[in-house]
Order: sequence, then structure tokens, then C-alpha cells
Amino acid sequence: MLGVAIGDLRSRPVGFQREIELRVSAEDLPDLGLADDLEVQGQATNLGEEGIKVDLRVMTTLRRACARCLRDVELPVETDAEETYHESGDAPLITMDTIDLGPIIHEAVILAEPMRALCKPDCRGLCPRCGKDLNEGPCGCTDDDQDPRLAPLAKLLPPREE
Repeated sequence: MLGVAIGDLRSRPVGFQREIELRVSAEDLPDLGLADDLEVQGQATNLGEEGIKVDLRVMTTLRRACARCLRDVELPVETDAEETYHESGDAPLITMDTIDLGPIIHEAVILAEPMRALCKPDCRGLCPRCGKDLNEGPCGCTDDDQDPRLAPLAKLLPPREE
């Protein structure tokens, strides 16, 4: 749980703000695949009867495999998140003068992650036949190598003229 105590904030006037700063080690959040510590900066605002509004800036580096060549890639992530916490209801809750920032931080990081991680924009990937990393140079495969499962379909094509 990434809890933040807000007991003093609730006793302050409406509109009062408190700074939030957290640094969480990558080992404490193993399910996110972090390459570095996760930093959180932001503020919590007392909304009175409406609850506590939290605005955060989440910064970290993710470690992923390149979608083409499977090399490790480190992706910097910097994103914003906001949530309003209440004492009752279906929304995120305030329990014992503490709010749990874990779910909002997880969601922010996951939503900020790119759809495809690439080690470089022109990554050539792996050879589909032999699996050699084509970024290191060409492989020994030829275009004549054919998947045996496609051999019956090849008979339907006209012969290639060289």
C-alpha cells in the first residue's frame, strides 16, 4: 500500500493544500516492471464534504522487451493522474486518515506505457526463419526457403521467372 496520511489536511479549511512527494523503489512494485525508482510529486486538496482531491505527477523508467528484436529497452514515463477520495461510497476511500495512492499510480503508469516498445525506430527485428537478430547483419536464409505448410499453396502459383 502506498498510503499517505491526510488527517491534518481534513481538519484544515476548504481549499487547503498539502504537498505530496514519494519515492518508491522498483523492488516494491515488481508487477510494473520498473527499471528505476518511481517518483511521485503532487498535492492533496481539502474539498470539505466533497472529500480530498489528489493531483499527481508520476515519473519512472520502464524496462520492456523490444517488440521486434526482444532486446531490453528502457522507456521513460512521465504522466499525470488525479483522483478524489471520499469517506464512504464507491469511490476510492479514506481509511483511518490515510489514502492509498497505489491504484491510481498503477493505473497512470500502465496507461502511459507505449503500445509497442522499440529499441530504435528502424529496428529490423528477428529473421522469421532462423531467429537471427537482423540488426547485427543479414542471416544466411534465402528467399527460396519456404514454410513446408505452405507448399500446397505454392503449387497454385505460376512459376517464377528468374
